Amino acid sequence: MGATARRRALVAAALVAVLAGVGWGVSASRDGGGPAGVDDAAPSAVATASATPSATATATGAPPQPAPTTMPDGSTIPSPSPGAPSTPGQGRTVPVGSVRTQAPVDLDGTGDFGTGLTVRLAGVRGVQGVARAPGEVAGPALEVTVRATNGSDAPIALDGVVGYLSYGGDRTPATDFGQGSAPLQGELAAGASATGTYVFAVPEDQRDDVRVEISYTGEAPTVAFEGAVD
Repeated sequence: MGATARRRALVAAALVAVLAGVGWGVSASRDGGGPAGVDDAAPSAVATASATPSATATATGAPPQPAPTTMPDGSTIPSPSPGAPSTPGQGRTVPVGSVRTQAPVDLDGTGDFGTGLTVRLAGVRGVQGVARAPGEVAGPALEVTVRATNGSDAPIALDGVVGYLSYGGDRTPATDFGQGSAPLQGELAAGASATGTYVFAVPEDQRDDVRVEISYTGEAPTVAFEGAVD
């Protein structure tokens, strides 16, 4: 064999050896027989790490990036600021005065508030109180009809009218019934009159001394009526 033929044979043998080694490495990798210490999951972990730069930066101890200070158009991002503090109160004390009650008139008299509004009891009669609301107890009652007249030259609001009844020497307060009552309300025009009805629980043997009080505003005194109811 000549020299040229021997060189070609050696090159061919070397190529066969290289190809055999490569084939063995590929086969070992597929069968899990790779070199000790190499984890099959390593490529995916490397891919994950490379896909998350921020996580990689944190793991390597790189300092965090500062927050942006400008908008995409170049304008400055305003700094956050707390809201304006609420204004505290003045701490002033407002005096509260008691509402004066006028001397009572007879049950058939007229109560004058001194504001142009007057009231009188158009009727006081015994009825049977009907319990509807919680706390009410059905029983003997008095139905008081109040007639209001506006003698002023301006409308007067009646939504604040309150009726109160007490009886006996110790002025026992009477509970009121919602059923059967139709209180004064709305606006009473100048020169006009309106009627409201109020029902109070009053025992039949306690009607010799009855007191009815009517008020409609804290700026006017309360008017009162006293007497016996037959």
